[in-house]
Amino acid sequence: MSREDPIKAEKDFSATLDEQFPLIEKVSDYKQQLEKYLVLEKQTRQSSDLASSKRVLNKIVTTLVQNGDWEYLNDLITTLSKKHGQLKSSIQAFIQDVIKLLDELNNLHSHELETKIKLIETIRTVTDKKIFVEVERAIVSRQLAEIYLNQKNDLDKAVDILCDLQVETYSLMPFSDKIDYILEQIRLTLQKGDYGQARILTRKILLKSLKNFPKADEYKVEYLKMLIQIDTFEYKYEGIYKNLKLLVEALPEAERASYDDELEIYKTLAHGFESDDLVELKIPESKIFEDEKKVERLKKKVVEHNLKLCSRYYKKIRLDHLAELLKLTKDETETYINEMSLRAKINRPKGIVEFRTSGMDSNELLNDWCYDVAKLVEEVNAVEHLINKEEMLHGIQLRT
Repeated sequence: MSREDPIKAEKDFSATLDEQFPLIEKVSDYKQQLEKYLVLEKQTRQSSDLASSKRVLNKIVTTLVQNGDWEYLNDLITTLSKKHGQLKSSIQAFIQDVIKLLDELNNLHSHELETKIKLIETIRTVTDKKIFVEVERAIVSRQLAEIYLNQKNDLDKAVDILCDLQVETYSLMPFSDKIDYILEQIRLTLQKGDYGQARILTRKILLKSLKNFPKADEYKVEYLKMLIQIDTFEYKYEGIYKNLKLLVEALPEAERASYDDELEIYKTLAHGFESDDLVELKIPESKIFEDEKKVERLKKKVVEHNLKLCSRYYKKIRLDHLAELLKLTKDETETYINEMSLRAKINRPKGIVEFRTSGMDSNELLNDWCYDVAKLVEEVNAVEHLINKEEMLHGIQLRT
């Protein structure tokens, strides 16, 4: 069972280690060296000598790696982490030492790759649900995700590993590292094509928080491009315009001109859909709408906007007149009404459409609920950001 770091060691082993290390290094058999190091590890641990404990654990790691005994190292990760009275900072330093040397294993060699995976899985196991090594768990989880993505071509597994971690709650992880990690989660999720999950992940980042730290501008540009990608997939032209405008403002002056035409197109579309007027379908002359699927989706968006507008201003309307307003046939109009789950009743014999305005339809309720949840997540993230900021300031004050 691990314990908190002591204020002061019961016994200082620094002089002992200075004397013993050179003698142990002269022993030709590395396994005999390890036996001696493990004796010192027990003594420093039982004496609560944190500094000396870290030194001994480092020696154990480097000795095993230098001699290529990764299997024994893998066993010791579990064994030493569970030792009674092991200090939390010692475990953390021990795990960090192992992580630093994982690159000694070549991903291009199948045997070494499997050894690295085994070590990472062991680290993930011993760090699971332990706050003091949550950052180390995040580091190796990202490495494992990259292995599954690049060496094993298993995107689904990579996404599962990476997105299993809620790094936004990690108090020990620097804020910029959290942003970088979440952006990688979003990137892989988008690569998988799961735009719904990607949208949820984007809510973990507050746009207004992407400033005043190294790489903040770079992260902001990357984040906005991801939002635009999601909005484009969902055909949310208002969102595309809003985020594209922010992206252009965040880019260097020399790069802005390339977005001028695109920005103007989405500005026109967004303003149309935000208005209380019927929108006329006009396909912009742009490569953006060269794809027939995008043209059809724009047409559907126009019809949906106009139909919602009509349902707001009419209680009853003739079906042929509604079709005329929407520039559709009567059959197409009926199809759209049914697809949109509008609170409407169609009387075919009389050719009348009756819109029921009391209450909300299921889509409106769901949209309101999603908006409320999104706002709640945004507020929680804002509070969490402020808490982290206060913790950092408090830590600085304690050190000074």
